[in-house]
Amino acid sequence: MPAKKNSPKTYSQLAHELEEVMAALQAEDIDVDVALSLYEKGTALAKELAAYLQERENSLIELSEHQD
Repeated sequence: MPAKKNSPKTYSQLAHELEEVMAALQAEDIDVDVALSLYEKGTALAKELAAYLQERENSLIELSEHQD
């Protein structure tokens, strides 16, 4: 049986994951190693979100240029 490919995450899914990471980082009794891991995950998610938005912006620009 072939392996299923994971479909790309939506903006909402990525944003939700980032919110969960931020909430976990705000916990008072968080271990330093866990905090560092969460920070790295949050940074990666933020970069993914920025790239997602940049792609959408580029698509909109391209569409508007074709309408002129």
